[in-house]
Amino acid sequence: MNLVNMGLMDNVALSGTVLVNGNSVPFTGTGTLTVAPAVSSMFNSSQALAQTETISGTVTAAGQSAPYSAEVTDYYATGSGAVLGESSANEYDVVQSPFTYPTSVMGGSNGILGTVSRYADSSMGVSLGTAQLSYAVTAPVDPGSPVQVQFTDKIYDTQSTLIETDVTAYTLSSSNVLTFISASAQTTSGTLTVTAQ
Repeated sequence: MNLVNMGLMDNVALSGTVLVNGNSVPFTGTGTLTVAPAVSSMFNSSQALAQTETISGTVTAAGQSAPYSAEVTDYYATGSGAVLGESSANEYDVVQSPFTYPTSVMGGSNGILGTVSRYADSSMGVSLGTAQLSYAVTAPVDPGSPVQVQFTDKIYDTQSTLIETDVTAYTLSSSNVLTFISASAQTTSGTLTVTAQ
């Protein structure tokens, strides 16, 4: 819950590919990742904690520079901190069975955290498919160093076809401090990698 309560801010490098006129064009850039401390809110008609995550910066592709911005809001149950869902400008995701992150992990541990129902908006009238969130822990090379925790979000359309894979990696110290390493998103139209500087 430390990340939920405290948030974080990191300077990041942006890289990846984007489709331009049917061609895959590489881009690079810099920006800022901001995860705001959670605030009281409502989600799916229930009291919740809302935490907004924003990536903003500038990217350059084929010699042209342009601003880049993306924002999502994650929702957690008050008290337990269970994950409830996520919203963005074009999507409203509800966890089918709210879950909490493991309170302790060790190298080699992994598992499925939960399944998400994806909707076009908060009315939940139009289904977009599902998503499955899992985690994996990698032991450090040097004993006593932080372990690496990787969260993978596999996103499926209404035909159960995988359309996007998002991976976020942190280090986790023995005092339960999460430090952002990187995040990536891969779709049929391009890729994005965000790396802490």
